Amino acid sequence: MIKRGSIIFLLLLGISSVSYAQSIESSKAKSISIQDLKPKINFARSQSFYHPIQKKPGLALLSSAIIPGSGQAANGKWLRAGAYFLAEVILAGIHYKSYHDAKVEKRRYHQFADNNWSVVNYAKWLVNYYNQNNLDNSYIDQLRNEIAGKSASYNPREDWKKVDIELLRKVERNTPYVFSGDRVGNTFSHEMPDYGSQQYYELISKYYQYGVGWNDFGENREGQSLDNFYQLGWNGTDMPFNFFRGAALAQDFNDSYRLAGNMLSFLILNHIVSAFDAFLTVKVKNNRLEADTNLLNSHQTFILRYHF
Repeated sequence: MIKRGSIIFLLLLGISSVSYAQSIESSKAKSISIQDLKPKINFARSQSFYHPIQKKPGLALLSSAIIPGSGQAANGKWLRAGAYFLAEVILAGIHYKSYHDAKVEKRRYHQFADNNWSVVNYAKWLVNYYNQNNLDNSYIDQLRNEIAGKSASYNPREDWKKVDIELLRKVERNTPYVFSGDRVGNTFSHEMPDYGSQQYYELISKYYQYGVGWNDFGENREGQSLDNFYQLGWNGTDMPFNFFRGAALAQDFNDSYRLAGNMLSFLILNHIVSAFDAFLTVKVKNNRLEADTNLLNSHQTFILRYHF
């Protein structure tokens, strides 16, 4: 009987001991330690596609380099993201509009030049220029025979067949400038470029030696008749209206191309600045998180690392 009572007593003692141990473990499980405050990241859990951009500065840099503002948006910097994206839209719009305007203005100038400038006019003026100023050139007689009886049609496809361009260039290489008062200067600075080339359209509205090819040469810009067609002035006062009109049209499309080029440079700069801004944004955030984590750990010395 005593033995049976002892066994029951021991069983009750064991059960009470287990219950007490379980209560202690339960109380420990419910307590919160400093370690529990540390941020825990479960990489096995499914996360947003932009999550790596929030954590890795290199990916943030690449993202904003491709689409300005995207790295900032992924990290919640909406104001900066909007500024970069808006700048991208505005700069791209100005670039494409300016480029389109430049092409339209360029075609307009080329059409104007084709309708009002002729290489036949220029060649005939050179022959008379030699005659009036008593100049000599071993090729001038050949050019005189070449253009005899020919007149400008202001159709480049026809007019450029009427003049031997290589012969014309030989004459130009040995032709001196004759200014008012029979003053003689250096030889002509340029030779006739090929028709349709960029240099051709540039020169005929830029250099006075080609001003004589315009169909209104013989009158100055104000429409006054010139006393001497065959001596050129230094200041361009003897250049006709169409010379300056062509120069203005050429300036228009050059300005538009220049503006388009500047906008392209700013677009590239916007990508670069946005990329590095996104890189630094993630860097600073990671460094702040690292500093905050170390502050919450009572068993570690406070360490602040700032990585570049």
